Amino acid sequence: MTRDSDRALLERGLQAGLAAVEGERVVRRALGQGPQSLRVAGRPLPADTPVFVAAIGKAAFSMAQAAIDSLGPQVEGGIIVAPEDPRVQAAPGFDLWMAAHPVPDERSAAAGAALLEFASQLGSDDVLLVLLSGGASALTSCPLADVTVEDLSIVHRLLLASGAEIAEINCLRKHLTAVAGGRLARAASPAVVHVLAISDVPGDRYEVIGSGPCAPDSTRFADARAVLEQYGLVSRMPARVMRYLEAGVAGARPESLAPEDPVFQSVSSTIIARNADARWAAREALSSEVVCTLDLGEVLSGEARDAGPVLIDRVLRDAPEGSPCVAIAGGETVVAVRGAGQGGRNQELALSAALTFEEDRAGRVRGLLAVGTDGKDGPTSAAGGYVDRESLSRARRAGLEPERLLDENDSNRFLRATNGVVSTGSTGTNVMDLAFVLLGPNPLR
Repeated sequence: MTRDSDRALLERGLQAGLAAVEGERVVRRALGQGPQSLRVAGRPLPADTPVFVAAIGKAAFSMAQAAIDSLGPQVEGGIIVAPEDPRVQAAPGFDLWMAAHPVPDERSAAAGAALLEFASQLGSDDVLLVLLSGGASALTSCPLADVTVEDLSIVHRLLLASGAEIAEINCLRKHLTAVAGGRLARAASPAVVHVLAISDVPGDRYEVIGSGPCAPDSTRFADARAVLEQYGLVSRMPARVMRYLEAGVAGARPESLAPEDPVFQSVSSTIIARNADARWAAREALSSEVVCTLDLGEVLSGEARDAGPVLIDRVLRDAPEGSPCVAIAGGETVVAVRGAGQGGRNQELALSAALTFEEDRAGRVRGLLAVGTDGKDGPTSAAGGYVDRESLSRARRAGLEPERLLDENDSNRFLRATNGVVSTGSTGTNVMDLAFVLLGPNPLR
């Protein structure tokens, strides 16, 4: 096989994985052929029950369209909150809000306020169908109390650059924003709420997906402050944010909703797509093309610069000795920004993995593809990166020092120089990241 055919093989696996978790597809599957198959809080949804739809996140538009098509006239209206995208249009009877991601702005605050206002108009005979996908937290970041939108933007930028994990970032969001931490469910009460969620978080925890707008929160103000302490951010936080958190720790501010809150008696949730579904579909697609496929599970975690070598070591250890194979891994890493370069966690993982290929004296590793399933990796237009055994030499011939680029968080420059940038465009889903490792000599059947 050539470099191009190696990459094409892995990209076919990626496309199969993405197709299996695409927003419109998974909502249609969840709703079946019509409203008679929808169950809310374990009960069938009567055909005459008014349904209102709140679609929030990167897959909001495709998920909302599937609900409209499946439920027909039973849908009486709704709201869509999505990232800025000129291709997205409002559905009939729906309000459309375009907001900022991953750093919120005034549009995010306005969208969050509109969402809460929409939910608050519902009555006890109504059903709110919440279609939730990755990005919902930032897109609906409406600040609480004296905190400002500018404050939230600073908090997000600092946390995103700190190397904090998504659950830690969302812990802060649940204590600083008005939609997260179960507050959307409270706004919708006494309506019945059912959440169909595409999980973009490790462990598929409802309270972390989208910062849990309709889920009870197990964290408290003290946990949010502890996150800032852990990453050395207390002194860099806006004064209003710290005053608000300190007041919360002292009991002078209302907490996010706890599991025992009666609001959740009328809430039920279902995860309709997760990283495991994408890995399974990718493996099924590749099994007809290669001798061996291996699902490593949700093993991508920690700093991306460390995760690449760890992944390669894991593949070489777990894959059958002497057998050609494609190993598939899922999860989500983080990037602690140290330099001034451009990149993202998947591009950085790819670069760090490439630096280990020279140590693989047996030459078993042929290539690696690492991609964010939402089609976006960090503040770049790339979805991720592809590297093979020649990537380092290509970079060096171009006058680049791969080790230095890694130190500078400049993985995008490395991949552009080695023709390794992977671009997918918007995918209509988000189930964290996928990485594919190809082991030689020739995996084709």
